[in-house]
Amino acid sequence: MAKLSNERKVTYYIGMGLIVLGFILFISVFFQVASFTNDPFSPTSTEPSFSSAIFGFVLMIIGGIVSSIGARGAAGSGVILDPDKAREDLKPFNEAKGQMLNDVIGNIDAVNNITKPTEGKEIIKVKCRSCGALNDEDAKFCKSCGESL
Repeated sequence: MAKLSNERKVTYYIGMGLIVLGFILFISVFFQVASFTNDPFSPTSTEPSFSSAIFGFVLMIIGGIVSSIGARGAAGSGVILDPDKAREDLKPFNEAKGQMLNDVIGNIDAVNNITKPTEGKEIIKVKCRSCGALNDEDAKFCKSCGESL
């Protein structure tokens, strides 16, 4: 399985850090508003500034973009439009998805019965007396001519 490069890991974690920092700045405005409304005439109470909320929101957006580039690579996230490079960048995720799909498919009984032949189980067929066609042993009528078995 392909591994992520250290540069991509660092880029991803920087993006996540920007998201957390932006969230803290965004939420801090709510605490400023709460403290201002608690005692608006206090000499230490200052009017809340909504610029930190806007700056925090912008940081969250930038962090999301940077972490996406770190996780998927520049081509995989759409920054560089190169399909071959995008396949290479997304290879770790595609391999992981393929393994998960194989695990799910392996647990489905219907697929297992189709893909794995019955081991040691005899298949019994009944021959129709009219047309000679082979039918399943539990069939009541011939699948070819419709006569009673």
